Amino acid sequence: MQYFGGKNRIAKDIVLLLNKYRKDNQQFVEPFCGGINITCLMNGNILANDKNFELIEMYKAIQNGWIPPEDVSEIDYENAKISIDYKLKAFIGIGCSYSGKWFGGYARGQNGRNYSKNAKNSLFKKFKTLSTNTIFICKDYKDIICDNSLIYCDPPYNNTTNYKFGIFNSEEFWNWCRNMSKRNNTVIISEYNAPDDFKCIWYKETKTDIRTKNNGKETRIEKLFIAP
Repeated sequence: MQYFGGKNRIAKDIVLLLNKYRKDNQQFVEPFCGGINITCLMNGNILANDKNFELIEMYKAIQNGWIPPEDVSEIDYENAKISIDYKLKAFIGIGCSYSGKWFGGYARGQNGRNYSKNAKNSLFKKFKTLSTNTIFICKDYKDIICDNSLIYCDPPYNNTTNYKFGIFNSEEFWNWCRNMSKRNNTVIISEYNAPDDFKCIWYKETKTDIRTKNNGKETRIEKLFIAP
Protein backbone atom coordinates (compact mmCIF):
# COMPACT_ATOMS: atom_id res chain seq x y z
CA MET A 1 0.00 0.00 0.00
CA GLN A 2 1.45 3.33 -1.04
CA TYR A 3 1.89 5.64 1.94
CA PHE A 4 2.66 9.36 1.76
CA GLY A 5 6.30 9.84 2.73
CA GLY A 6 6.89 6.08 2.86
CA LYS A 7 10.32 4.50 2.43
CA ASN A 8 9.39 1.70 0.04
CA ARG A 9 12.09 2.55 -2.52
CA ILE A 10 14.94 2.51 -0.02
CA ALA A 11 13.56 0.18 2.67
CA LYS A 12 16.10 -2.59 2.06
CA ASP A 13 19.00 -0.11 2.27
CA ILE A 14 17.71 1.27 5.57
CA VAL A 15 17.07 -2.17 7.07
CA LEU A 16 20.59 -3.30 6.15
CA LEU A 17 22.06 -0.37 8.07
CA LEU A 18 19.67 -0.74 11.01
CA ASN A 19 20.69 -4.36 11.48
CA LYS A 20 24.34 -3.31 11.55
CA TYR A 21 23.61 -0.98 14.47
CA ARG A 22 21.20 -3.32 16.28
CA LYS A 23 22.73 -4.91 19.36
CA ASP A 24 21.97 -8.38 20.69
CA ASN A 25 18.52 -8.68 22.30
CA GLN A 26 17.51 -5.13 21.35
CA GLN A 27 13.82 -4.60 20.74
CA PHE A 28 13.06 -2.73 17.50
CA VAL A 29 10.85 0.31 18.05
CA GLU A 30 9.34 2.43 15.28
CA PRO A 31 7.47 5.46 16.69
CA PHE A 32 6.21 6.53 13.22
CA CYS A 33 5.56 3.18 11.56
CA GLY A 34 3.38 4.62 8.77
CA GLY A 35 3.32 2.25 5.80
CA ILE A 36 5.40 -0.37 7.74
CA ASN A 37 7.91 -0.62 4.89
CA ILE A 38 10.72 -0.89 7.44
CA THR A 39 8.77 -2.69 10.18
CA CYS A 40 7.88 -5.65 7.96
CA LEU A 41 11.55 -6.30 7.11
CA MET A 42 12.84 -6.34 10.68
CA ASN A 43 12.88 -9.43 12.89
CA GLY A 44 12.61 -10.24 16.57
CA ASN A 45 10.54 -8.25 19.06
CA ILE A 46 8.98 -5.20 17.43
CA LEU A 47 6.92 -2.30 18.78
CA ALA A 48 5.26 -0.43 15.92
CA ASN A 49 3.53 2.83 16.81
CA ASP A 50 1.67 5.49 14.90
CA LYS A 51 -0.49 8.40 16.02
CA ASN A 52 -3.03 7.59 13.33
CA PHE A 53 -5.57 5.54 15.30
CA GLU A 54 -7.38 4.26 12.22
CA LEU A 55 -4.14 3.05 10.66
CA ILE A 56 -3.20 1.04 13.75
CA GLU A 57 -6.71 -0.41 13.94
CA MET A 58 -6.30 -1.59 10.34
CA TYR A 59 -2.97 -3.30 11.08
CA LYS A 60 -4.43 -5.01 14.15
CA ALA A 61 -7.43 -6.17 12.11
CA ILE A 62 -5.22 -7.69 9.41
CA GLN A 63 -3.18 -9.45 12.10
CA ASN A 64 -6.49 -10.97 13.26
CA GLY A 65 -7.53 -12.12 9.79
CA TRP A 66 -9.43 -9.16 8.29
CA ILE A 67 -9.38 -9.03 4.48
CA PRO A 68 -9.67 -5.55 2.87
CA PRO A 69 -11.97 -5.08 -0.15
CA GLU A 70 -10.66 -5.30 -3.71
CA ASP A 71 -13.13 -2.78 -5.14
CA VAL A 72 -13.75 0.70 -3.70
CA SER A 73 -15.98 3.15 -5.56
CA GLU A 74 -15.88 6.92 -5.32
CA ILE A 75 -19.06 6.75 -3.25
CA ASP A 76 -17.37 4.29 -0.89
CA TYR A 77 -14.47 6.71 -0.67
CA GLU A 78 -16.70 9.64 0.35
CA ASN A 79 -18.61 7.51 2.87
CA ALA A 80 -15.36 6.33 4.44
CA LYS A 81 -14.50 9.90 5.48
CA ILE A 82 -17.21 9.78 8.16
CA SER A 83 -17.15 6.04 8.82
CA ILE A 84 -16.57 4.60 12.30
CA ASP A 85 -15.34 1.35 10.76
CA TYR A 86 -11.78 2.49 11.49
CA LYS A 87 -9.92 -0.33 9.76
CA LEU A 88 -11.85 0.23 6.54
CA LYS A 89 -11.50 4.01 6.85
CA ALA A 90 -7.71 3.70 7.03
CA PHE A 91 -7.55 1.28 4.11
CA ILE A 92 -9.64 3.55 1.87
CA GLY A 93 -8.25 6.85 3.17
CA ILE A 94 -4.69 5.81 2.36
CA GLY A 95 -4.81 2.92 -0.09
CA CYS A 96 -7.32 4.55 -2.44
CA SER A 97 -5.90 8.10 -2.33
CA TYR A 98 -3.37 9.79 -4.61
CA SER A 99 0.21 9.15 -3.44
CA GLY A 100 -1.14 7.47 -0.30
CA LYS A 101 -1.94 10.83 1.30
CA TRP A 102 -4.72 10.68 3.91
CA PHE A 103 -7.95 11.28 1.94
CA GLY A 104 -5.93 13.27 -0.57
CA GLY A 105 -8.41 12.60 -3.37
CA TYR A 106 -9.96 9.45 -4.84
CA ALA A 107 -7.41 7.69 -7.02
CA ARG A 108 -9.07 6.71 -10.30
CA GLY A 109 -7.51 3.71 -11.97
CA GLN A 110 -5.97 4.25 -15.39
CA ASN A 111 -5.24 1.53 -17.93
CA GLY A 112 -7.11 -0.98 -15.81
CA ARG A 113 -5.28 -0.18 -12.57
CA ASN A 114 -7.24 -1.10 -9.45
CA TYR A 115 -5.91 0.92 -6.49
CA SER A 116 -7.84 -0.95 -3.82
CA LYS A 117 -6.77 -4.37 -5.10
CA ASN A 118 -3.16 -3.20 -5.34
CA ALA A 119 -3.33 -1.81 -1.79
CA LYS A 120 -4.75 -5.07 -0.46
CA ASN A 121 -2.09 -7.16 -2.21
CA SER A 122 0.65 -4.83 -0.99
CA LEU A 123 -0.51 -5.11 2.62
CA PHE A 124 -0.72 -8.89 2.49
CA LYS A 125 2.78 -9.06 1.01
CA LYS A 126 4.10 -6.98 3.91
CA PHE A 127 2.34 -9.09 6.52
CA LYS A 128 3.91 -12.25 5.11
CA THR A 129 7.32 -10.99 6.26
CA LEU A 130 6.12 -9.18 9.40
CA SER A 131 7.58 -10.63 12.59
CA THR A 132 5.04 -12.62 14.61
CA ASN A 133 6.38 -10.74 17.63
CA THR A 134 5.10 -7.39 16.35
CA ILE A 135 2.87 -5.33 18.62
CA PHE A 136 0.97 -2.35 17.14
CA ILE A 137 0.15 0.58 19.42
CA CYS A 138 -1.27 4.08 18.98
CA LYS A 139 0.41 6.83 21.01
CA ASP A 140 2.04 10.18 20.64
CA TYR A 141 5.71 9.36 20.06
CA LYS A 142 6.63 11.41 23.17
CA ASP A 143 4.71 8.92 25.33
CA ILE A 144 6.93 6.03 24.25
CA ILE A 145 9.47 5.19 26.93
CA CYS A 146 11.79 2.24 26.38
CA ASP A 147 15.28 0.95 27.17
CA ASN A 148 17.72 -1.35 25.38
CA SER A 149 15.99 -0.76 22.05
CA LEU A 150 16.90 0.17 18.51
CA ILE A 151 14.61 3.10 17.74
CA TYR A 152 14.12 4.05 14.10
CA CYS A 153 12.28 7.32 13.48
CA ASP A 154 10.81 8.44 10.18
CA PRO A 155 8.99 11.58 11.38
CA PRO A 156 7.18 14.18 9.27
CA TYR A 157 10.09 15.99 7.65
CA ASN A 158 10.75 19.58 8.61
CA ASN A 159 9.51 22.20 6.09
CA THR A 160 7.58 19.66 4.00
CA THR A 161 3.88 18.94 3.38
CA ASN A 162 1.91 18.63 6.62
CA TYR A 163 0.47 15.27 7.60
CA LYS A 164 -2.93 14.41 9.05
CA PHE A 165 -2.10 16.01 12.41
CA GLY A 166 -0.85 19.37 11.16
CA ILE A 167 2.47 21.06 11.87
CA PHE A 168 5.12 18.83 13.46
CA ASN A 169 7.36 20.30 16.16
CA SER A 170 10.82 19.24 14.95
CA GLU A 171 12.76 20.90 17.76
CA GLU A 172 10.74 18.99 20.35
CA PHE A 173 11.34 15.79 18.41
CA TRP A 174 15.14 16.17 18.32
CA ASN A 175 15.16 16.74 22.10
CA TRP A 176 13.14 13.55 22.58
CA CYS A 177 15.70 11.64 20.49
CA ARG A 178 18.54 12.94 22.65
CA ASN A 179 16.72 11.88 25.82
CA MET A 180 15.95 8.42 24.46
CA SER A 181 19.58 7.95 23.45
CA LYS A 182 20.56 8.49 27.10
CA ARG A 183 18.38 5.52 28.13
CA ASN A 184 20.65 2.86 26.60
CA ASN A 185 18.85 3.06 23.25
CA THR A 186 20.29 3.34 19.75
CA VAL A 187 18.30 6.09 17.99
CA ILE A 188 18.45 6.44 14.20
CA ILE A 189 16.45 9.05 12.28
CA SER A 190 15.47 9.54 8.63
CA GLU A 191 15.54 13.20 7.59
CA TYR A 192 17.07 15.55 5.04
CA ASN A 193 18.84 17.56 7.74
CA ALA A 194 19.53 17.32 11.47
CA PRO A 195 21.06 19.37 14.32
CA ASP A 196 24.86 19.47 14.40
CA ASP A 197 25.20 16.96 17.25
CA PHE A 198 23.49 14.23 15.18
CA LYS A 199 25.91 12.30 12.96
CA CYS A 200 24.98 11.41 9.37
CA ILE A 201 25.70 7.69 8.89
CA TRP A 202 24.14 7.10 5.44
CA TYR A 203 22.73 9.01 2.46
CA LYS A 204 21.25 8.27 -0.95
CA GLU A 205 19.66 10.29 -3.75
CA THR A 206 16.00 9.36 -4.22
CA LYS A 207 12.96 10.48 -6.18
CA THR A 208 10.00 11.85 -4.24
CA ASP A 209 6.27 11.52 -4.99
CA ILE A 210 6.19 15.25 -5.78
CA ARG A 211 5.85 16.11 -9.48
CA THR A 212 7.92 18.86 -11.10
CA LYS A 213 6.60 21.35 -13.68
CA ASN A 214 7.86 19.01 -16.41
CA ASN A 215 5.90 16.13 -14.88
CA GLY A 216 9.05 14.48 -13.61
CA LYS A 217 9.76 13.63 -10.00
CA GLU A 218 11.86 15.70 -7.62
CA THR A 219 15.14 14.23 -6.43
CA ARG A 220 16.37 14.67 -2.89
CA ILE A 221 19.08 13.27 -0.67
CA GLU A 222 17.67 10.91 1.95
CA LYS A 223 19.85 10.68 5.03
CA LEU A 224 20.07 8.67 8.21
CA PHE A 225 21.35 10.29 11.41
CA ILE A 226 22.28 8.75 14.74
CA ALA A 227 21.53 10.48 18.02
CA PRO A 228 24.47 11.52 20.24
